[in-house]
Amino acid sequence: MKDFFNKETLDNIKQFCAENKKYVGVAGVLVGLILILIVVVAGGNNGRQSNTEAGSQTEISVKDFEFEKDYTNDAKDDISTLLADYYKAYVGDDLDTLGKLATPMSDNEKSYIGVVSQYYESVNDITPYTKNGLKKGTYFVSVKNSIKFTGVDTQAPTLDFFYIETGKDGKLFINNVYSNFNRTYCENALDDDIMELISKYTASSEFADLHEEVQKAYEQAVGSDANLKTMLETTLTGAIKQWYTSSGIANLKKSDADTQTTEADTQQADDASLSSDQQTTDANAGQTTDQQTTDANAGQTTDQQTTDANAGQTTDTNAANQQTAEQPQAPAEYQVVTKDVVKVRDGASTDAKELGLLKEQVTLTAYGTEGDWTIVSYSAGTNGRAYIKTENLQTVGQ
Repeated sequence: MKDFFNKETLDNIKQFCAENKKYVGVAGVLVGLILILIVVVAGGNNGRQSNTEAGSQTEISVKDFEFEKDYTNDAKDDISTLLADYYKAYVGDDLDTLGKLATPMSDNEKSYIGVVSQYYESVNDITPYTKNGLKKGTYFVSVKNSIKFTGVDTQAPTLDFFYIETGKDGKLFINNVYSNFNRTYCENALDDDIMELISKYTASSEFADLHEEVQKAYEQAVGSDANLKTMLETTLTGAIKQWYTSSGIANLKKSDADTQTTEADTQQADDASLSSDQQTTDANAGQTTDQQTTDANAGQTTDQQTTDANAGQTTDTNAANQQTAEQPQAPAEYQVVTKDVVKVRDGASTDAKELGLLKEQVTLTAYGTEGDWTIVSYSAGTNGRAYIKTENLQTVGQ
């Protein structure tokens, strides 16, 4: 293009115009415009190419990445279709379809779904809330839905989480490594960067608002229907307990305790499978506990006690049984209100995973304390329980 505008070419154009004045008129203007457009477009393309090259060299780190405040409608229809197909397959125990929609899926998770899904009649009111991830084509998705259990009139409001990616074929799929099931039992390795992004996502005020809305609806539903309460706390819990003690998951837990006796292992498995009051059933995981803390990275559990995640094994069976027998009865449920914006954690420690934030004046169901922490019902927590510093809560009625 540069050679086109040399002196000789321009002189020839001038001579042509001079010899054909009466014909130039509009044609001359058009030629001029065409020449100008050629220059502008060529320059613009060069500029765009330069900007593209510069942009490709700029990558945002996980540490610096911030989610957009508003939820996005990007890929909304495709995400909605994916989730509808997932829940339909989940309720129908269609493991072949589930394996295509959510991958990888371990044999243990498949067996768990087989146990739980027999009590599901349908999953309704599926509403996704999506934010774009760090990499193009990745999505962090919260899903409000309502579970209809067989023989129960009232549906249970729940809040699920999915990490969705775009495959090489351009189709969306659920990266099931980051399901609640695998984040609890860690059968597949978790990427630190993605886990940090999930922590950022769940720590946002938007997630806190969404969780608060679902939590209130959940507690209202459970409190209004004794059959729903029985389904969650007795029927479903009993099935999960039986699955846990007979599954490979229980064996994985036992292999971590080389010095622990068989009886103590059995007690640990029993503790891990007991039900929590006012819990949210998560269609991705659904594990339940009774007044326990579950370590999502190791899976060790305690009944009204703090267990050292690096040791925590008991070597004296009699002592372990005596300790279990001496545990106090679970305290009655009571209501607490947040006194300020508070952090919600997955364990009774400031080092425990941060699950999210709650605003001031949020009412929660509490089940007692563990050290300086209060155990509360929290649907996004491991097994429906979470911890808040007691000093940041006010007991209703006091």
